[in-house]
Amino acid sequence: MQSENAFLVLIQNGEQKELYSLTSYSVTMIGRAAENTITLLDDRCSRFHVKIFFDEGQWYVQDLGSRNGTYVDERVITTQQTFPLHAGHHIQIGHTVLQFGCGELGTTAISSKDPNEKEAEVVEQRSGIFGVSETLRGPKPDKSTSTQILHQTSQTAILKQDDSKHGSPGITTRTGYGPIELCRLAYHLGKAEEIDQVAKLAIEGLLNATGAEGAGLWLFPYNLNSKQNASDIRLVANAALENLHYNPVSEAIVRTVFEKKEAFLFYESINGSKAKDAATTKEMHDVKNTMAAPIRFQNAILGLLHLYAVSESKFLDESDLEYTLAVADTVGVALAHVNKQKELAANLNQARKENTTLREMLQMSSEIIGNSSQVQTIHHLISRAAETKTSLLIRGESGVGKELIARAVHFASSRKSKPLICLNCAAISESLLASELFGHEKGAFTGATDRKIGKFEAANTGTLFLDEIGEMSQSLQAKFLRVLEGSAFERVGGNTTIKVDVRVIAATNRDLEKEVAEGRFRHDLFFRLRVLEIIVPPLRKRIEDITILAEYFLDRFCKEIGRKYQGFTPDAMRVLMNYRWPGNIRELKNVVERAVVLGSGTYIQEQDLLLSTLNTTGETDMRRDEPKDVFIPLSLEDMERNHILRTLEHLQWNKSIASKQLGIERTTLDRKIKRYGLERDD
Repeated sequence: MQSENAFLVLIQNGEQKELYSLTSYSVTMIGRAAENTITLLDDRCSRFHVKIFFDEGQWYVQDLGSRNGTYVDERVITTQQTFPLHAGHHIQIGHTVLQFGCGELGTTAISSKDPNEKEAEVVEQRSGIFGVSETLRGPKPDKSTSTQILHQTSQTAILKQDDSKHGSPGITTRTGYGPIELCRLAYHLGKAEEIDQVAKLAIEGLLNATGAEGAGLWLFPYNLNSKQNASDIRLVANAALENLHYNPVSEAIVRTVFEKKEAFLFYESINGSKAKDAATTKEMHDVKNTMAAPIRFQNAILGLLHLYAVSESKFLDESDLEYTLAVADTVGVALAHVNKQKELAANLNQARKENTTLREMLQMSSEIIGNSSQVQTIHHLISRAAETKTSLLIRGESGVGKELIARAVHFASSRKSKPLICLNCAAISESLLASELFGHEKGAFTGATDRKIGKFEAANTGTLFLDEIGEMSQSLQAKFLRVLEGSAFERVGGNTTIKVDVRVIAATNRDLEKEVAEGRFRHDLFFRLRVLEIIVPPLRKRIEDITILAEYFLDRFCKEIGRKYQGFTPDAMRVLMNYRWPGNIRELKNVVERAVVLGSGTYIQEQDLLLSTLNTTGETDMRRDEPKDVFIPLSLEDMERNHILRTLEHLQWNKSIASKQLGIERTTLDRKIKRYGLERDD
């Protein structure tokens, strides 16, 4: 009966080039394909040429239907023929010769064509330089470790989607763990929220499912898009049975798994078991066999699972390797899920911070105060307008805050870090407006002593706000339109073309449609500016914001001036609510500031408020055309009807506020509206 220990020696040109160990409990496949146990780079070798196995005390070689045949000591082996091997037999595969040896490596002589070389080869065997086969394709560990590949696989049968292999789902470990236990483990891994939880569940599950006595989970820095290095791996979690200390995975095994992206079952022995760890008194036991499975996700290697057994009664086999690889693939999905959740949470927190910052910047930069539906609509339009770089037209009466809205749009856009240049077209004469917009060269006109950069150039990559655009002359409107259309321009008195990337926001309190109809404003410029439009309602159209604005300005000026007021008296607030505010928010601001400066006491009184008698824009005083000394007799019913109608119109038909102003119940107001046939004029 032959020994269960055997090996093959690769001989080329009479020299020993490589040594391969054979195991009695597994089949050794030899061929040109990378899936073989021993891969030969020989053009006359078939992809799967022969296999060598141990059966009933005898070693055999069997040809697998190779194209060029197999020879044992120059004797041809026919297709599918099984031939017994004995020590010293030479197996010829193409141009390659493998010598079969049987017995322990240190005691078995290896014959060679040159007897002088045989002794040197035996000495090399005893020195232990063949501790790691070159099939590991990685750096050799130190001389105290020897490693052999017993089995390897790239995909576990448990997770294969192959209906032709009905027996695959039945694969279980020796302890009875199979697809059901894997499904249960995957369920718990899917609920894990931290990497440490995933590692602990995986290690505990594998120690229970296999014959392993030690296990560790190693990970690379998580990055699916960058290339990893085997040296970057780190231990995340480990466990070992009682009285044992976890033995870290060797560098050679890490490189093998990392480069092959397959799971391996090794025979690994650590000599010198008397060595002790510096941090513990537990002995490092001899490792009988080791498993390492890659943790994969998509095309990346996230890490590996490392298992080993040290006791004589424990031995890891191919079923354990299948289950471990299935767990490793499941762990890869769980780790990717955890990292994705962390990434999404981080992005969400960042988005919330940016959103809060933008809101603070918007509030700080624009001071758009109010809770009315009109103000909420303006906030919505600002956020939508900020998403594009299209021209924007802001329309509204003087004093409603058009420039504040333009600032809000700028600071909410992607151009917020770029310049915001403002120019009031009504404040500059027609002759100088072109110079302000486009700049001028030295000597372009009297007084042009230096070159000047225009507002368009200064606002490059940013925003240009042009207030009172309706005051621009028609001759300048034509040049302005060409710039809006993307054409280059020249400075006044220059001939160098300049092209800029500027978003234009224009504002006006004029009726541009009327200006176009009367020929004072170009219709093509009107449509070019009015791609987006925000109409700001006057303060009298949103009276619910008057209280908020008044209190805001009161608090602001009290802090600036150093006065202390607790608020407005009811009579003072009633006056503010009933006033038409022809100057809008600007007038309200000035009225409150004056009251803070000149007022006395702890509250703003009615007499502290200085209000004008001016008409609002577009309106006429209903009594202007009536002589003040002319009396027009009216019935009480007509007087009541007119008074209720004008109160409703003044309050935008807000019946709740109107009933309070009139001093009647809401139901009474509804009856009078129906009685007098009052209707809202939209």
